[in-house]
Amino acid sequence: MKGFRELALLGGFMVWNGATDTSMAQWVSLGPEGGGITALTIDPQTPSTIYATGDGIFKSVNGGTSWSSVNNGLTGHDVQGLVIDPQTSTTLYAGGVTGVFKSTNGGESWIAISNGLAGNYICTLAIDSQTPSTIYAGTWVNGVYKSVNGGTSWSSVNNGLIAARQVFALAIDPQTPTTLYAGIFG
Repeated sequence: MKGFRELALLGGFMVWNGATDTSMAQWVSLGPEGGGITALTIDPQTPSTIYATGDGIFKSVNGGTSWSSVNNGLTGHDVQGLVIDPQTSTTLYAGGVTGVFKSTNGGESWIAISNGLAGNYICTLAIDSQTPSTIYAGTWVNGVYKSVNGGTSWSSVNNGLIAARQVFALAIDPQTPTTLYAGIFG
């Protein structure tokens, strides 16, 4: 595909058609239908595979032309965060009201991996591209948690985080993955 693709969070989602001449470019509406999309991620090894969250998790294997629900094993469908392991793209992590879940088969099934996160509403996730077993979870009220073992266990990493601990966005510096940025409320 020529150019680039940008995604927007509008009901389903929209794809920027990537024209190099921006006067010719336009947004094209693609599903999934029903509810706002809260997270999108594209498989780095197979870019035609896209995942979207909102009222559950949806998967497209054809660049957004058609979608299927991939919620087997999720205990709630309010999913806010979603990341793909950049080295093993069939491994995904999803976070929402009921904690963090992991799939090792491209979203076909999910298991809870919230040991140390009890009662935390997960707003966002970030994965270290250099060491994908390191994952961060931003929560609704308890700040940031870190797992260094692919989500098996989590610990709080809030030293110096200001009183407002509602973390809605996380980003890891790709050149220096020990640097984590947190977008907070307040």
